[in-house]
Amino acid sequence: MKVTLSALDTSESSFTPLVVIEFAQDVKEETKEWLKNRIIAKKKDGGAQLLFRPLLNKYEQETLENQNLYLVGASKIRMLLGAEAVGLVKECNDNTMRAFTYRTRQNFKGFDDNNDDFLTMAECQFIIKHELEN
Repeated sequence: MKVTLSALDTSESSFTPLVVIEFAQDVKEETKEWLKNRIIAKKKDGGAQLLFRPLLNKYEQETLENQNLYLVGASKIRMLLGAEAVGLVKECNDNTMRAFTYRTRQNFKGFDDNNDDFLTMAECQFIIKHELEN
């Protein structure tokens, strides 16, 4: 079975932030809303299909100091599909280096369906950057 991006949930309320976006103080609300919609929209609709939320203080409140700061991340499956899309090369169980594919993910060293650290922070940030730029 092929996993597609359309099957992914883009409304996870709790995710690991990988990128911070800061808007200029004078940016219009409709500009923020447009960008947010492009980031969370499904790939089939021309979006990046990433997770997006405002930076909140420890009381889960948005304050004046952080009203222009937003966090971007992705679900685990979205990161794995993104790794395939960017052609990320990882070490396989047979000690060879191969381009990662979601379909053959079990063949890669250190991969486990319950493992959140298969991709490094740098790899995750690279994938997010690639998705935001494309």
